[in-house]
Amino acid sequence: MSRKKGLTFFIFLTVLFTFFSCRKEFVFSSLSLDLRFSADTLYLDTVFTGLNSSTRILKVFNNSDEGLLIESVALARGDQSWFRLNVNGISGRNVTGVEIGPRDSIYIFVEITPLSSSTELLYVDSIIFRSGTSVRYVHLVSLVNDAYFHFPNRYIPQFGLPYSLAPCNATLPNDKPHVIYGYWVIDSLCTLTIEPGTRLHFHSGSGLWVFNGGTLLIDPQNAGSYENPVILQGDRLEPFYRDIPGQWGGPLGGVFLMGGSKNNLIQNAVIKNGTIGIVLDSLDALAPNTLIRNTRIFNFSRVGILGGFGSAEIQSSVVANCGLYCFYALGGRYRFTFTTFANYWNQSSRGTPAVALTNFFEDANRTIQTRDVLKAEFSSCIIFGSNSQEVGILKAPPSTGGIMNYFFRNSILKVDNDTSRRGFDINNPSFFQDCKFNLSPRFTDIPLNDYSIDSLSPAIDQAFFNDAIAIPLDIRNRFRSNGGLPDIGAYEYYQQ
Repeated sequence: MSRKKGLTFFIFLTVLFTFFSCRKEFVFSSLSLDLRFSADTLYLDTVFTGLNSSTRILKVFNNSDEGLLIESVALARGDQSWFRLNVNGISGRNVTGVEIGPRDSIYIFVEITPLSSSTELLYVDSIIFRSGTSVRYVHLVSLVNDAYFHFPNRYIPQFGLPYSLAPCNATLPNDKPHVIYGYWVIDSLCTLTIEPGTRLHFHSGSGLWVFNGGTLLIDPQNAGSYENPVILQGDRLEPFYRDIPGQWGGPLGGVFLMGGSKNNLIQNAVIKNGTIGIVLDSLDALAPNTLIRNTRIFNFSRVGILGGFGSAEIQSSVVANCGLYCFYALGGRYRFTFTTFANYWNQSSRGTPAVALTNFFEDANRTIQTRDVLKAEFSSCIIFGSNSQEVGILKAPPSTGGIMNYFFRNSILKVDNDTSRRGFDINNPSFFQDCKFNLSPRFTDIPLNDYSIDSLSPAIDQAFFNDAIAIPLDIRNRFRSNGGLPDIGAYEYYQQ
């Protein structure tokens, strides 16, 4: 090595030695627990027995100017605790030798998996921080629900569809929730009855499938109410997921009413937070084979009700807040009375109307195939939302001979003021009778999905009177024609 290179190397070693000699070493002391916590009690969300919760985070701060050694971070219930910890990257129910630098912090991740049964149980534990005689606590609280679990035991490989059979000709017990994985199938010639107060929670990608010849009856005795409905939703119970769309519903949608199913009834129900709410698939018949009444369907990432050549009657119901359509009909027969469609979707951009009717589609060869809309009647309905056009009517070319029969009566509709963009004539009495256009219904609280109307709503006393004779109660089971004529939409106005 040359003298110059040797001198350079010597200087480098000297600087390096000086740097490490001057560097302050942390001394981790276990004499005190000068800690501060991001929370003194950590609340984990309500979970079902046997299922993991979401993760909660606790941040632990060292307030002192010295390094701190925590001898143990442990759960008070020990190895039998339903809670689990991850302390700064180390998992366990008792983690030892945890170091925190001066004025530094660590993260503790907490989950719970309930292991025993109870209809509803407040489960508590504590995280104990111990060094010598010093002890600090952070409390853990979670509400645990027991449930009936329905797991798939069959599989349709061509569709990648796991499923199981619902009990045949049975009434579901409603003493605790039902948690469903895969599709729950109401088989041919079977009836499933669901009574008021029953809660069905569907795992991601799951749904209810009413097979050819089967029947779904939700509250057939009309014993439920607005306050005591049947609830169909996802299986995440955390408050964050309360209004999150897209949580359940597989390739067939959420509630799939297959062609050949019969006499389906859905009333006094809340169906929410999925991909597609109800699919009416090839159910066309002269008489409606599906009746939906006094039901709220909202927060769906795609469609609230999808009519694929269906036959249904919908009364005093709400369909709201959907990523594409509240109602989409590709052929079929439908009658809506006192129904509110309200689409104020704000999760992404939406260029589609709240209600869309079409009588054709293009097949794989780009050939037009017609599916006749034999009847689409909207009486005393509200169709409104945040787009300039919330009613869409797309007809097949005249040469195809496709049928498009539709009629709107005594309804409030939001349409584009430009006739060329709108695509239909709102002044033609064969299709529109006594309707109001582009007048805000004045909903009570859109963010909370409350589509009742206020005292200044143009819907008041403007419904078709004969509709109230046939359907005398609104969605809350209150008499229509309150103080006068009936109101348009699902809700009759009552002064608070």
